[in-house]
Formats: sequence, structure tokens, C-alpha cells
Amino acid sequence: MSRALVRRRIHRTPPPSYRILWVLAALALFSAVGCGGLTVGGAGTAYAFVTKDLPNPADLSSRPLAQVTQLYDRTGEHLLYEFYEERRIAIPLSQVAPVMLQATLAIEDAGFYQHRGFDIRGIARAFLNNIRAGGEIVGGGSTITQQLVKRSFLSDESSYLRKMKELVLAVQVETVYSKDQVLEMYLNQVYYGNQAYGIEAAALSYFGKHAKDLALSEASILAGLVQLPSRYDPVTNPKAAHGRQEQVLEAMVRNNMVTQEEADAAIEQSKGFTYRLQETRIVHPHFAFFVKEQLQQRINPDILRGGLKVITTLDVPTQDMAQQIVQRRVRELRFQSVNNGSMVAIDPRTGEIMAMVGSVDYYNKAIDGQVNVATAQRQPGSSFKPFTYAAALATKKWTAASGIPDQPISWPDIGSKTGVYRPQNYDEKFHGTPTLRSALANSYNIPALLVQDAVGAQELIKFARNMGVTTELPAVRSLTLGAGVVRLLDMTSAYGVFGNGGVRVEPNPFLKITDSQGRVVYELTQPKGEQVLSAEVAYIVSDILSDNRARSPMFGNVLDLTGGRLGAVKTGTTNDYKDSLTIGFTPSLAVGAWVGNTDNSPMAKVAGSLGAGYIWKEFMDTYHRGKPLERFQMPSGVVRTSVCGYQEVTLQGVSSCASIPWPNSAARLTLPSVPGVKGLPAAAPTRVPPRPTAVLPPS
Repeated sequence: MSRALVRRRIHRTPPPSYRILWVLAALALFSAVGCGGLTVGGAGTAYAFVTKDLPNPADLSSRPLAQVTQLYDRTGEHLLYEFYEERRIAIPLSQVAPVMLQATLAIEDAGFYQHRGFDIRGIARAFLNNIRAGGEIVGGGSTITQQLVKRSFLSDESSYLRKMKELVLAVQVETVYSKDQVLEMYLNQVYYGNQAYGIEAAALSYFGKHAKDLALSEASILAGLVQLPSRYDPVTNPKAAHGRQEQVLEAMVRNNMVTQEEADAAIEQSKGFTYRLQETRIVHPHFAFFVKEQLQQRINPDILRGGLKVITTLDVPTQDMAQQIVQRRVRELRFQSVNNGSMVAIDPRTGEIMAMVGSVDYYNKAIDGQVNVATAQRQPGSSFKPFTYAAALATKKWTAASGIPDQPISWPDIGSKTGVYRPQNYDEKFHGTPTLRSALANSYNIPALLVQDAVGAQELIKFARNMGVTTELPAVRSLTLGAGVVRLLDMTSAYGVFGNGGVRVEPNPFLKITDSQGRVVYELTQPKGEQVLSAEVAYIVSDILSDNRARSPMFGNVLDLTGGRLGAVKTGTTNDYKDSLTIGFTPSLAVGAWVGNTDNSPMAKVAGSLGAGYIWKEFMDTYHRGKPLERFQMPSGVVRTSVCGYQEVTLQGVSSCASIPWPNSAARLTLPSVPGVKGLPAAAPTRVPPRPTAVLPPS
């Protein structure tokens, strides 16, 4: 049935002067019972009194409605989450099934398209009912327009004054808006119970379908809810709901909207309904709540009133794969006192967050699963070292072939029990004078400390901040070893700067945001980003971290990707094995992985490569399977040449063999500093045969 047939008879809108006469008559009727009788002149006085300080009816359509904000995956097909102050999805009248319009009019206001904002017969009927009740208001004969006015402008107070204001405002509203506009606003505002505001939310909540697709059997149930949503709730009281449905259908038959046969069929069909409220879905909750927080911070703090449709950057297959890999690896590590894991995957070229695993199980209270480790502050361990070496390379004082001492050292340390800081390498050995490439690739601690000492702690903090680390970092000597706290999300994004030619692009969970009117609030275009590091230094660091041969003395081939694919990667292990991290990248994807315990309790010697490293490698291999091989593109400012006896990539015009100075003015070297070590260890560099790496073209 067309919507034209819903309007059984539409009268020409009478001029305002006639409307005022109707209002005066109605006011006289109400005043008679409230004040013991009034003349028409008294009604005029009442009209002046009632209309004083009334709201402007023109404001009705401009009042913002609290609506649902919905988050979708990057395809726009999978609903991740929705949140709201009132669960409402505003829709135009054209998106409501005609039978829903008929059912609403039949039970709430059958003369809607004929009256002038109020129904004089309904008022008279209410007047008689109130007289019988001894003057108490037991019913008001409210039209749909009056109900809309009451909900929008007035309180629920039961008084004749409030009723008079409602009547006057209803008439005024219908001088500003058409009948269809009034009905549309009403259907989008009325409450249907169970947190469903408006007909679209109600249709989705009770029947899992849109309002435009409602059948007569469903529409008659929903129309009956409006009077008393709690009493006629079909979920908790289906008998009362179906009894009310019969009243709705009887009214529809009486007003020639449906036949008796159609009404009977609707009743019969509804007997088979199983009502299951559509719960608020939370798919991938850590990411969903992260997006909600970002919306509040970056788009609109009052986002709970929403009405936004948010297409996020989340790739559901990638997210599912990441979740499964993290869960499987954590299960394998349980015997080593590991109960949680996390992972982040970002496209460094656009900042799009493709996946975010905040924990192995959001709903597991035993592991504090609701804590999003991807955004929590944890220590990075040695995964901080690439920033130290990049800062050193950027000064053009050293190259990847520069020698760095790896020998016993000690510094005064007032805070320690011994008063001396004697750093050790992970393998508790010393390696002579390795190259910068070898020292970074194998994560030797002492060379990293000396490089930081030469660069300066404050400069290193500034460098890390430019790369995207947002947490407060301490200006201490052990910063390069992970003495500060960071967020896995920040670290993953910062590593992506190396893979993106030194260009930083802010991590971003949004592809497109539209408001309740369909207007685009935000749309991701190709971001320009910020050049925070030279492309040349970014390439050299990427080349070092992707050099499988260079890291093999310490890590073997644990982190090597399959199929000849190069992945730049660095691990991190914190003191007492409280955090195991692996962060790395290809040109198109930066991935950070973590395992540990949310409560910061130690694991049983789970190093970065053996804990998070397996997650990182499996994810990278699986994600890139079948995709073309990628290479880090060598900038024109980088050359491959012989430096210090090595075939090395270096900045054009920089071929220094300078070593990191030690000790400098701020450090005091004490030898021997390790029991059993006599004299100065051999200073000869640990030479690796000349190479190009797999990244470089053959010589």
C-alpha cells in the first residue's frame, strides 16, 4: 500500500486566525474543569497567560537528537560496535513501511491528517473522563503532534497549565511544519522500550530488520508499545504485547486500513515470534573502544549523542589472523608463566591501523583482559636501540661500518646498591669492536650505551619524540636499553617511519566519517606526512635491521622471513623478563608484537625473539604470502662503497672510519670491571665478510 493511502483525508491548512479560535475553544473547555467555568474572554486571558515564554516551535527540527554512532570495518559491511546516549537511528519518513505508519496512526491518532494539531473530540472525551475522576487528570486526548511537543519541549507534569501549553504549542507547530514532517519527527523520537528510541532502532532491536521492511504482524506489535513500553514489552511480557497488538489491528480494521482477514493473519503469524533483543555488538572490543576514544578526542567530545557512521581502517581478515596467532603463541608459552599477548599492524604509508590485538581475551578477568596492552605503557627493552643508532647516523659522524667498542665498562650509579653501573650484554660476553651494523643487528648493549652517551640523552629523547613516541622518557644512560615506558602502538608507528623513507604519518583508525545527515565529516586522503628523518638514514637503518646475515651471530635465522622476503626487525627484552617485544616492518606494513603478563609479573626467561618474535614472524609470513616481494628503495643520497674494509651502504660523501669515542667527557671507563677479565679485551673488530646484503644490487 502506498503512503498516499495512509493519508485518508487531508484538509487544506486553515489560516492562523481560525486556529486561534479552535485553541480558545479548547482552552475554555480545559479551563471549565480546572477553574469552575470561564467565558470566552476568560479563555482569551488564559491564552495570553499560557503563551507567555513558550519555546519557539521552529526550533523543533533544529534540536539535535541523540543518535547511535556506529563503527564499521574498512569495507563498511561489518558492524564492530555502536554506542549511544539514546539508541536512535533517525530516518526519513520514506524509509518507514506504510503498514507501520498506518498502525501508528490507527492506535495513536487516527484523525492525524484531518485535525489542526489537536482533536476537539478527544479533548471533550478527556474532559468527561476527568470529570468522572473528580477533576483529576486521567487522560488528555493527546494527538501525535501534542505527544511530540510534550516530548520535545515540556515536562511530564500532570497539570492543566502544562496541558494548555501543550495544546497551544501543537497548533503552532503545525503552522510551521507539514503533517509528514511532524509524523517523521514523532517516529524518530518516540520511545519503544529496551533502549530503543525511534522506529528504526525499534525495528532493529526487536526484529533485526529495518523499519522499511516491517510486516503488518511486526508493525502492529511495535505500534502498541508506545503507550506503555514496559507493560507491553514483547520480550518480558509477550501475552500483554499480543493483547495490545489485537487492539492495534482492531483500530486498523475500524479505520479501513487493513481487512479483518489481514489482521487475523498478522495475529497468527506473530504467534511464532521469538523475541530476542539485538544486543549492542562489540566485535574486536579493544580496537572499538580505541576508536571511540579517538572520536571523542579528535572529532567531538560529545560523541555519545553521535549519529555518526564511522568506517574504520580495521581489516577484519587481518585482525582475525592476528588474534589467532597471538592466542596460539600465548597458549604455547603458558608453561613459561605467560598469560597475555598483543599486536599492532599499521600501513606506514597512510597510518592506517589494520589490526589491533589488545589482549588474548578481552573478557578474561583473570589476566586483566580489558586492558589494551597496545596502548598501555610498557618498557620497550632493546627495541628502543634503533632510535639511538639512527640519531648517531644522522650526525654524519659515523657510518654503519664505524667500530664501536664492546668491552667491560662501568659508570658511577648513586642509585644502585654498589654505587656502580656495570652493564652486560644479553649473552654475557664481549665482542671486541664490532661495526655499528653488527652492534645494532645483534643488539649488543654496551655499544648502544656508548652511542647514546655520544649522542646525548636529551637529543635521543627529542629524536624519539619526532619519530612518534608520545610518552615521557627519562634522560638516563640506560634509556637506549629501554629504561623508559612506551606504547606498542607508538613504537610500531615509529618503526614505520624507517620503512616509509623517514616520513612520519600519524596512526589513524578512520577512513571515513559521516554525520546523521550523510554529510562527510572526515575522509582519509593520501596523507603527506612529515619528513622527520632523512630518507638516507631511514634506508640505512632499514638495511641494517633487514640484514639476516648481520644478526645471525645472536639470533640465528629465527626472525628471517620465508620466500626470500626481507623484513626489518628488532627485538626487546626487559629486566626480569617482564616484557618480550618484537617490532619490524616491510615497506608496506609495520608490525609490533608483545607477550608478557598484564600485571607486570616476570615470565620464565622468554626473550623477545623467542616470545613475541614467533608472533611477528608468523604474522608477517602469513600476511605477505602470495604478495609481490618488496625492497626498500635506496635513495640517491646513499651509495654502496668500501668503508673501513667493508662493502657498506653509507651517506654520499661520508666515508669516515671514525669510531664512537669512549670514554667521552661524561663517562669514566674502569678496566677491568668484570671479575675474571684481565686487561683490555682485543679491540679488533668482529669482521663480517664483505657483502652486499640481499637489499642491494649485485656488485
